[in-house]
Amino acid sequence: MTEMIDGKEHVTAAEAAAELSTTETKILMLLKQKALHGTLSEQGWFITRESLDCFDRHARDPQAQLTCRTSCSSSTCGCR
Repeated sequence: MTEMIDGKEHVTAAEAAAELSTTETKILMLLKQKALHGTLSEQGWFITRESLDCFDRHARDPQAQLTCRTSCSSSTCGCR
């Protein structure tokens, strides 16, 4: 289920987990580590599409993941 929150596309934690072939628990851990960005609502966690796509691109590169933590604002990331 895609949601627009504050003008940004978000997906549920379950959808994010499926896209990354992991568990919802891992998604919550990534949110806590600020590797993903999201919003908690009454329906649960919603992860920004932007942070999910960036994390997916850099999943095997820990240094690039640090850049994604800043919402891909760094010119070295390549997500923008």
